[in-house]
Amino acid sequence: MKRTKLLRVLFLMATIALSASYVEAQPGGFPGGRPPSGNPGSRPGSRRPAMGDWNRMGDDQNAQQVKQKKKVKEGDTFKVVGSLRDSVSGEFLAFVNVAVLDSADSSFVRGAATNLDGLFEVTEVPAGAYLLRVTAIGYQNRLIPFNVTNNTALGTLRLKPGATTLGEVSITAEKPLYAMDGEKLIYNVSEDPSIQTGTTEDALQNAPGVEVDVEGNVSLRGVSSVEIWINDKPSKLTEENLKTYLQTLPANALARIETITNPSAKYATDAEAVINIITSAHIKSNQFVSFGVNGSHQPFLSPWVSYMWAKEKLSFNLFASGRYSRRNNTSIDTSYIRRDHNAIPDGTYDTTMAETAADTSFNRSHSANIFMSLNYEIDSMSEVSVDAGGFYNYNPSYNNSLREQLYYNLDTTPTLVTPYRDTLLSRSSGRSLFAHAGADYTKKFDLEGHNLRVGINTRINRNASEQWYNRMYNIYTLNEHRYRLSESQSYGASLDARYNRPYSKDGELSYGLRADIQRLDNLFDRYNDIDGTVNDTLRTYRFLDDNNNVNADVNWTHRWGGFTLSSGLGVGLENERYAYRSQMPFADSNNTLDLVFRPSIHLTYRTEDMHNLKLNYSMRMANPGGEEISTFRRYGDESYSMGNPDLTPSYTHNLEAGWQKFFERFGNIGVEAYGRFSDKEISTLTGRTDDDEYLFNKFVTYSIPYNMGYSWRYGASLNMTYRPTGFFNVRLYANAYNYGYHLDNYRGQPYDDNKWSWSARINAWAKVFDQYQVTMALNYSSPTISLMHEQKARYWFNLGVRSDFFKRKLSVFINVQDLFNWGGRYGFGSENTNPYYLSNATNKMTNSRYISAGITLRFGKLELEKNAKEGSSETGDSL
Repeated sequence: MKRTKLLRVLFLMATIALSASYVEAQPGGFPGGRPPSGNPGSRPGSRRPAMGDWNRMGDDQNAQQVKQKKKVKEGDTFKVVGSLRDSVSGEFLAFVNVAVLDSADSSFVRGAATNLDGLFEVTEVPAGAYLLRVTAIGYQNRLIPFNVTNNTALGTLRLKPGATTLGEVSITAEKPLYAMDGEKLIYNVSEDPSIQTGTTEDALQNAPGVEVDVEGNVSLRGVSSVEIWINDKPSKLTEENLKTYLQTLPANALARIETITNPSAKYATDAEAVINIITSAHIKSNQFVSFGVNGSHQPFLSPWVSYMWAKEKLSFNLFASGRYSRRNNTSIDTSYIRRDHNAIPDGTYDTTMAETAADTSFNRSHSANIFMSLNYEIDSMSEVSVDAGGFYNYNPSYNNSLREQLYYNLDTTPTLVTPYRDTLLSRSSGRSLFAHAGADYTKKFDLEGHNLRVGINTRINRNASEQWYNRMYNIYTLNEHRYRLSESQSYGASLDARYNRPYSKDGELSYGLRADIQRLDNLFDRYNDIDGTVNDTLRTYRFLDDNNNVNADVNWTHRWGGFTLSSGLGVGLENERYAYRSQMPFADSNNTLDLVFRPSIHLTYRTEDMHNLKLNYSMRMANPGGEEISTFRRYGDESYSMGNPDLTPSYTHNLEAGWQKFFERFGNIGVEAYGRFSDKEISTLTGRTDDDEYLFNKFVTYSIPYNMGYSWRYGASLNMTYRPTGFFNVRLYANAYNYGYHLDNYRGQPYDDNKWSWSARINAWAKVFDQYQVTMALNYSSPTISLMHEQKARYWFNLGVRSDFFKRKLSVFINVQDLFNWGGRYGFGSENTNPYYLSNATNKMTNSRYISAGITLRFGKLELEKNAKEGSSETGDSL
């Protein structure tokens, strides 16, 4: 035995000496410029260098690279080699997975496993910056940054044993939960086990800076001007349909969410921020089917089915689901109409009207949707994809409202006028249908980023609603019996093209062109009798709107070492024609043509030890839309809204700086500081007025857009992920900012306001007893303000458990939403801070706390499941 060991040592030393002398004589570090082709289990004497040679190769290679500065040709690929040892015993580690990840977004590039002698070899790696991730059972994971400009030897890497050695578990490659890539902050939803049973709306709550309120409105770092993109294209959904989409698309159908707080010119958007939702990638082979049902005692019930098929170059994906839900709400509103004391604006006011209102609503929802996609890989350099889908939604609701108004006569001695009361009983139903179809073609001219992508998308949207209500007054002899009908239909098409052309291995130019047309036809019919015999001409109108936009942009990107500089300029031409058709004298029409500019510049720096720094600036120019400048009055029951023809374009300047650090064992920490200054920002002002001409001398609410003098927002945010093991993580996101504005002239006086706001969100996930996954989410948002308006604080706490059985062919989950019933006990709401019109509204959701549960069955090749759409814990729906 000793003789055998001695012979092996002598043979190993001889191999090292011979290989070292041969390697040193070759350029590029490898014999003949190519690495050895050793394979697991190869015998001594095969042409594979021993361990000392791998280390020496790295030194020789670096020296040769500096000396020769060999130019990398387009399409060149290289090999990355190294070895793994136990840091304590020094033993070679066999059959350990290593993965080469793109350093920009941590996406998987190539992978390999070590052989019996602990050696690994990753082939066909293009030049660039990468991360090497090493995962081994019983050892701590390692993440090592490196650059490839030639064949690369990483030497001997030592792994530290973990706290415990696991039994039979399956370790798969993971991406970091969060990553920075230039202007993007990426949240890899597919790598977040705590959100897989939720919806896209739930996943958005976990993306840094994103908040979704109880009404489904999305904001990013306190900014509500957010444009939602889906798979790198604007969604073009209406506001309500977008909410439905986010509430029905399951989170496990997503690959990642990209948040762009300072969008560059290539996005060609008027919004202050962009959220890009990327759905799961295509699969490679075979088929997979899953189905299940989710529900809760709220109640909602949602059956769903998902099917996926693939055969080499062709793949097909189908998802269909249905849903029924019921939700009840109560709200209490109070408001006051005031005027300057003795008609003198000295800061004191007299009350002219006080109002209280109590509402109870019962909402039902029935929906169904379907999604399908087909992808064909023409060859290794080009592919075409086709997708289509849609959803249908039916929402009946019932509402009871009791309101009391107290009027005060201030012309003489203040006296209380007879209280005015009314009771409203109403029922309504709404139907919405959305469908879309599109095709994309991608052509790669090489593997270095030279490519062309062309896409065409079409969409159609139809909405209809009906409402019947009876209103009884205590001071009027005529009670109201009214029927309201509204119909909306729109259709549109867009053509997108983007051409990317690297001019060197360190830089590229990108050119984009987008053309979009949108047609809208809205009809609002009102009748003062249920049988429709008396037409309400005040509230009946038709709105026609045509939008035609063309946007072009050019973006330049260049890299110097760890620095990346991107600059861009976008130019757009916007044409809008609108017409309000009505029997009222204030009917209106117009035709506008506007030019917009969008410059941007982004600078990032990445160090080898995973520090990420960024500095971004962009300017956004926004023109007012047709509804914002039209003088037509859109009347509701006791309110109206209208545009402002004096509006001018607004200009917003955004500046942000950020730092993010990824730690091998801890997780990551990111800090951002940001500022925004808007000149002539367009915002909506709400007030009350005495409308003598049309509404029986009653006080009515009105809203009208204004150009604010200027506004600002500055603050800082923190996002942190703590992942001590692969089976436990805690995420914290916190944001604090000051928002304020200045009005040059409001009722003859300047007006200023500002407020500090903050929010915090904690999410935790843990796997216990090797089978159960426990999730927790705690969220708090402090009051925020806008133009003479304040949103009240919002908070909730959710808890859930999930477990898999029979090798994940069966999964069961149970979630508790709003565990402490804060939405039902305290509710949410808003206040109007206009000194002439004060209001306070509180909405309580009576079934805010509810338990949901679901069961999923899976058949087929389970490794394909990640790319199949599944039902969600909230809805089970998708689009």
